[in-house]
Amino acid sequence: MRKILILSPCDIFPPVHGSSSAVYYTVKYLSKNNLLTILLTRLYSQNGTMDLFHPNIDINYCRKNVLDRLGYKSLLFNSWYFKAAYDIMKKSNSDIIQCELLWTALPGILLKKIFKKPLILVEENVEYLKFKQFNMFPYFTYLIRKLESLSCKIADKIVAVSEVDKSHIMRLYDVPKEKISVISHCIDPDVFKYDEQKRNLVRNKLGIGSDKVVLTFVGKLDYLPNVKAVEYIAKEIYPVVIKKEPNLKFLIIGQNYEHLMYYANQNFIFTGFVDSRANISLNLSDYLSASDIVLVPLDSGSGTRLKILEAAACSRPVVSTRVGAEGEDFAENKEILITDKVDSEFIANVMRLIENKELRYKIGENARKKIMKKYIWKKEIDKFKEIYEELLKARGMS
Repeated sequence: MRKILILSPCDIFPPVHGSSSAVYYTVKYLSKNNLLTILLTRLYSQNGTMDLFHPNIDINYCRKNVLDRLGYKSLLFNSWYFKAAYDIMKKSNSDIIQCELLWTALPGILLKKIFKKPLILVEENVEYLKFKQFNMFPYFTYLIRKLESLSCKIADKIVAVSEVDKSHIMRLYDVPKEKISVISHCIDPDVFKYDEQKRNLVRNKLGIGSDKVVLTFVGKLDYLPNVKAVEYIAKEIYPVVIKKEPNLKFLIIGQNYEHLMYYANQNFIFTGFVDSRANISLNLSDYLSASDIVLVPLDSGSGTRLKILEAAACSRPVVSTRVGAEGEDFAENKEILITDKVDSEFIANVMRLIENKELRYKIGENARKKIMKKYIWKKEIDKFKEIYEELLKARGMS
């Protein structure tokens, strides 16, 4: 049985965004056939209860410290994280080091050099491109590019979440395609599925009548692309749509929303964080079931759009920008509605779905079928088996 050390930059109990969800399900399904030692932090944590229990799982946390206030960037020089990674690697003697996100790459590189073990870098975003889109300070963007280039060269294997990201990595860092595997973010279809009873419970909780059309956005609301998306909804979409359909309700789901509360009113509701795990009385799947249309008006960011997969798994139709759906394999006008940007065409697509219940149902059902065909965690995580065998065989360890 292979021994894998997983370095995560965040907490996963509960998963609160795409990255933490990916690590959560990676741990859940890799533990069936591998011995896992995991290092987590309390960054972006909701301090939830641990709910992954298996003899093959050993969960460790880096101690809290003053650098945590700097977020993921602190892991590039956080001595407590480096020490924790070294200590658990020495104890576990893992066969492979797996870095989740670029932010854990430097500790991973150090462990690779010390312990002479292969290193996998899981690139859930192409970080340089993401920060370039954010118009961050040029010197910071330059450093991120240098770090990402170095990490991609030193890693024995790179995992991208989409063919689009794979192409970016090859182009930017001159990485041969054979070195990069694609393992998409996915969905647990037993957790994310439409539930009529839970739909009614959520609507009753929020005081929303059964006849109201509900439009929903989901995202961590201290993340710049998501903040801009909410601003698009509040400033561009809401005024036009509510004028035509005054009984509509908008739900904005996600933690750290307080700085956006000036947009709130009786038709524009902030719910706060909603847990995505199955063992919660009313979870994110239930809130999506209570929705009729899911909006993804993103104009920046990278990686796989988990919010689209979650909505699709719940048979909810999605209206997205092209950037918002980048990396996804959904057929336009059949499984999703897409425009180049948040403009009159985007709003027209929203109105089409509001006015046509049959179209909402058709697109939602088609999207669910695509999820069942292509985006199932259990199947996708199995791809790591080939990567591990390849790396260990190259070192005569298989």
